[in-house]
Order: sequence, then structure tokens, then C-alpha cells
Amino acid sequence: MTILRQKKKISNKTVRGIFCAVMYALLAIFMLGLFLFSANYSKIYGSPQVQDSAVNFEGIDIPSRDVACNLAGEWEFFYNEWIITDGYDGEPDGMIKLPAVWTYKNFGNGALPRTGFASYRLRADNVQAGINVIVYRHYSNFAFRVFINGELNYRSGELSKTVSETVVTGRTTEQHPYLTDGSPLEIVIEVSAMTVGGFHTAPWLAATSTGNSYGGNLRSFNYIALGIAASAVAVSILSFIFFRFKRDITVPAFMFALFAHFLCSRDMLYVIRWSIPTAMILQMLTAIVSFVLLVLHFWRSGAKLKKIPVLVSLLSAAVFTALTFAFYGTPLAPVFAFALFVVGCAFLVPIVFNEKLAPVQRYAYGVLFAFLMSVFCFELCDGLGLLVFGTEFIFTFELMLIIACFAVLWLWKLAKNARNAIRVSELECELSSVKNQALKAQIEPHFIYNSLTAIQARYRDGLHEGDKAIEQFAKHLRLITDSKGEDVIAFDDEVRNVLNYFELENLRADGKLNLLLDLDYTDFCVPALSLQPLVENAVKHGNLRGIQDGYISLSSERTESAIVITVADNGQGFDLDKVHTGVGLENARKRFELFGAQMKIKSAPNQGTQVTIEIPLE
Repeated sequence: MTILRQKKKISNKTVRGIFCAVMYALLAIFMLGLFLFSANYSKIYGSPQVQDSAVNFEGIDIPSRDVACNLAGEWEFFYNEWIITDGYDGEPDGMIKLPAVWTYKNFGNGALPRTGFASYRLRADNVQAGINVIVYRHYSNFAFRVFINGELNYRSGELSKTVSETVVTGRTTEQHPYLTDGSPLEIVIEVSAMTVGGFHTAPWLAATSTGNSYGGNLRSFNYIALGIAASAVAVSILSFIFFRFKRDITVPAFMFALFAHFLCSRDMLYVIRWSIPTAMILQMLTAIVSFVLLVLHFWRSGAKLKKIPVLVSLLSAAVFTALTFAFYGTPLAPVFAFALFVVGCAFLVPIVFNEKLAPVQRYAYGVLFAFLMSVFCFELCDGLGLLVFGTEFIFTFELMLIIACFAVLWLWKLAKNARNAIRVSELECELSSVKNQALKAQIEPHFIYNSLTAIQARYRDGLHEGDKAIEQFAKHLRLITDSKGEDVIAFDDEVRNVLNYFELENLRADGKLNLLLDLDYTDFCVPALSLQPLVENAVKHGNLRGIQDGYISLSSERTESAIVITVADNGQGFDLDKVHTGVGLENARKRFELFGAQMKIKSAPNQGTQVTIEIPLE
């Protein structure tokens, strides 16, 4: 016996759950990888290890390195002392492993506050002789200066032992390369008075002749991303301006917020000359604005996020942001920053599980949101001093991926609109066809009734005349049957329909009706049974039998812009203002309008009637 096993189809909810789990896992892996990379940065790039306030450069060719040597590790720490400027020769308070803060650390005299100034000292051994070296750190959130063997080597900002007199620039103010002679180097960093708890980042040592192409390449990538972001903003704003039927301010606004977020990154401080605290605040604000605009964009795209959870989350994010800055420079700041990150990541689930979004939107927005959160987290960790290296290059690639997600969404929307336009066009054609068939069906019983009346009259005149009328009627019915289901037929076929009808009517009129044909152009199509009502109207209302030499004419010609069909008679005519057009004429008018043509009626009492149809050549 054969047992058939039915494959279980994975539900959409399961797929969405897997997607969310993968996104969260990738975010966790990225974060973990970022911290592992930071912890092993010196090993990865072959920098000497800083231990017990000493570093050994034996075998390190400093000028040939593309990446400067990072001096993260244990330094001697002197709280509220400048050991070079003030000539302090006492013992250090203890050891601090940079990057770190001194806040809450206890060196025997109680926990230290966030405020104060300090010195850090390190001994560098076996530095090769004959090179100019510099110890530096860009984008610091306080003023500091570096001494090598007692000589000023580097300075950033204006130092003071009071916060109010300290000037923080975050960029190089002064530098004096130190020429090495092979002897040990005593490196001392003096930091100004501050309220952020110490040196949040580790300094770097490099030869001034080193091109540092690594850093240069990172800046090149940043400038490329800057150009892409600017282009994306320009395109989205122009689209908002010109494509009025698709206006959505949140798209260009969101791109503009990302653009501003990039401008606020610390890699651009040399250009815009903002201090680190100002840049961090603006980074946070623009990230939050981007998030709010993205949520608004979800709403505009059809997603129905619940207002209360959104408001609670935004309020929580604002609180955690305030707490992060309030406790900046303390071990609690990363805790609040992590809570802020968790609150933001929680939005991934309602986005992916939103039934109002199409699958492409759902997953593209999910990826976009994950990228945005990772950018925010990387920048925040860098600003809090949790990393030994800058994350500008990470933001660059993230920004490119974000723009790629928007490009996918934009192309998808364009494709969707194109499909909708095609479908609307098809529906319009179907609707026109249905209307045309309905109008055609309205003509047929009307014609059959009139024809049977004519045949009945002919049988009164004799059997032969009645049989002849029946033959004409059968021929006409065959033509009608052949055109069944067709919206349009060849003009020649419609003329044959008219001739058969006219013969039937002429039987009733004892042959007194005249039909004149002047057909200069016949290579075109017209709606089936559309000309018959015009001839019928002339026969019924023109009173041609009572007029000497009465006639009906049917002509066709082609002009430069249209095909012109004319049905005219020299009957009694009528006043267009006083007489309403009958069912036949109104039916013909509607069918020609569906066909894209225009029908005009010209008539006056005792001057006949002329019906003109103009069919555009297009």
C-alpha cells in the first residue's frame, strides 16, 4: 500500500518570524564582531600591546605602516595633576586602561567624580631612530596636549583647569613632530578640566611621513557616500515636487535626515568645525528624526502601527537618550544607550508582521530599519568611547545599503504603478467592450421589429414580394450573426449591412427611396451596426417618400487628420433646439464616442439632415 505524505507549507507568519530572528541575530553578530574587533584591533593590525604603562616597538617599522599604532591599554593615571606643565613628580594614583573613564573609580581616596583634569603616562621602548613621530587623537570631546620626553608634540583645543575657560575643538590645534634617536620615549597626555569623566578614546602613534592611506581611503569612501546621499536627497525631493500624484514628504525628509546624520559624523568635523559633544547631540537628534520619519513613512505606505505603542516607544527613546547624556562619562551611559537600542529594535516585529504592507515593502523596510539601528548603535558606541577605532567607514557602507533599500522600494513602486496602469487600461477596454455590446444589443431588437413590420406589409402585396422581403431579412440577419461578439467591423461590411437594411425599408416604400454612395476611402473599421441607425433615422423622419427626388447619401473620405463619414438626406429636417434625438441617434453617438470618434448633427426644418462622424487617424 502506498502512503502519500502531504508536504507541509511554511506559513507566512513562520517566514516573518524567521526573518526577524535572522535580523536580530545579524545585529547581535555585528555588535559582537564590532567589540571583538575593537578588543583585538592591535593584534589584527600588528600594533604593539600596551601593558603596565609600557609598550615595546621592537621590530615595528612605523613609517611603512598604513595604519597608525593604536595605544589602547594600561596607562599611569594622575587625577587633578599636570605632571609636565606643573612639574609634578609624585606617584600615580593608579592605572587606567584606555579607552575608559575615571568616573566612580576608587584609588584609595573614594570614588572619583566626572569632573576634573588629569594626566596619563606611558613609556615606549625600542622606537626606531631617525623618524619623526606624533601621538594624536582626532575628534576628542575635551582639550588635551601630548608631550614626548618633555617636549610638546600635539595639542587639541585650549586647556584650562576650569571648565568655563576650556575650549574644545575636536581637531588639531598644534603639532610638533618628535625626532627619535632610539632611546625610550616618555609619552604624557594632559587633559583639560571636563565633565565627561576622562579620555574616552585611545591615542595613536604614527610617523609624520606615513601616508596613512587606510584613513585616507576611509575618508574617500565617506565622501563617496556623501555624494550618493546628496544625490538620493535631490532625487527624492525632485520626485516629491514633480510627481504630484505620488507626493510623500516623508521620503525626502527621511533621506535629508540621514544626510544630516552623515554630516554630523565626527569624520566631517574638520569641515564643519563642530565639537564632539555638539556632534554627538546632533547625531542623536538626526537619528531620532530619521526614525520618526521612517515610522511616518510606514503609515503613509499603508502600515497601521498602533499609536499608543509608538508614542510609548518614542517617549522611552527620549528618556533613555536624555539619561545617556545625563550620565555621559559614567559606566551607566552604555547601559542607557543599550536600552535605547533595544527599544528601537523592538519596532522590527510590528513592521515585518504588518498585514497592510506588501511582502517587498515588509522585508525591505525590515532590512532598512535594521541598517538604521546598526548605524545608530555603531555611532553611539563610538561616541561613548566603547571602541578604539572610528566607525565612519561602517556608516559609509551602511548608508550605501540604506540607499540601495530605498532604490529597491522605489523601483518596486514604479513597477507596481506600471502594472496598475496596464490593468486600468485593460479594464477600460473591457468596459468599453461591454458598453458597446450592450448598445449593439439595444439596436438589434429595434431593427428586427421594424423589419418584421416591413415584411408583413410586403406579404399583403403578394407572396412573391413577401418571399423577396424574407430573403433580404435572412441575408441581413446573417450579417448581424457574423458580426456577433465583434466590437468593430470593416467599413465595407457595415456598408453591406446598410444596403440590406435599406432594401428592406425600400420594399415598404415601394421602391421610392434612393440611396447614394460616394465612398472615396473604405480601408478602416467602425463599430458594428453603427451606421444603420443613421440611415434608419433618415428613412423614418425625413419623409422622403413625399419629396420629389428624395435621397439619402452615404459618403466617406480621408483628410489629413481624420476619416470623415457623412450620412445626409434632403428630407423635411427638424429643429435641433426643439426636437430631442431618438434612441437610434443617441445610441450611435455613444458607440462612436467609445470608439474615439465624434458625431455631429446638422438639421433645420425643410433643409434636410446631415450627420457627420470624424474618426481621428490616431
